[in-house]
Amino acid sequence: MLLGASATCFLITYAAMLERAEIPVESLTLESEAEVDVSNNVFTFQAISHYPSVLLAPDSETALVSKAEKLAVKAEQSCMISKALAGNVMIHTEANVRMKE
Repeated sequence: MLLGASATCFLITYAAMLERAEIPVESLTLESEAEVDVSNNVFTFQAISHYPSVLLAPDSETALVSKAEKLAVKAEQSCMISKALAGNVMIHTEANVRMKE
């Protein structure tokens, strides 16, 4: 449940930031993973990783690729769930942004 909440919060935040920045997105998908420690039958989240894939419109400026990558990091830092987990769970984002051919 925590992974789902984190992924959803990140994706909604990222999509809103891309829209506000007027970046022409053709497709936005997300894969997320969690690293969990199980000790004494207690599950503890160690890390959450988000891997968004963004496909920009073919006529996009090349500078928008870098801007979209930077916004992914900003979305991670701005997400309410990420803020709540800060200091307890490491959160990492690695965006794959490319232009449609």
